[in-house]
Amino acid sequence: MRRLLVGLLLLVILIPRVSLAQQAAPTTGGEFAKGIAAPVLSLVYFPVKLVMGITGALLGGISGWATGGNERAAEAVWRPTVGGSYFITPETLDGTKPFIPIDSGPYAQPAPAPAPSSTYLQP
Repeated sequence: MRRLLVGLLLLVILIPRVSLAQQAAPTTGGEFAKGIAAPVLSLVYFPVKLVMGITGALLGGISGWATGGNERAAEAVWRPTVGGSYFITPETLDGTKPFIPIDSGPYAQPAPAPAPSSTYLQP
């Protein structure tokens, strides 16, 4: 059972990269296969990603709390665990939409607070 899950996860991760090399026109059979494969693979992938997301949300909150409310520390845990793709779609399988199991995008600094206005209006 463990080998099957590992094999399916590897297959899901590698399918978009393999399909990007193919530039063939979509066929009815190919679309049917993607329409069947996407929900079947999502049934395996979604529970794993959901548990990972919930665990990451909790650990990120603890990390933020333990560092005195440091948002960057919390987001360093939240982004890779909570972000990313939760479902596998036919677009993911044919490579038109990226599959991101672990989001490793850049950290976005919070927007600075607006400066107070120094204009004085006289009556």
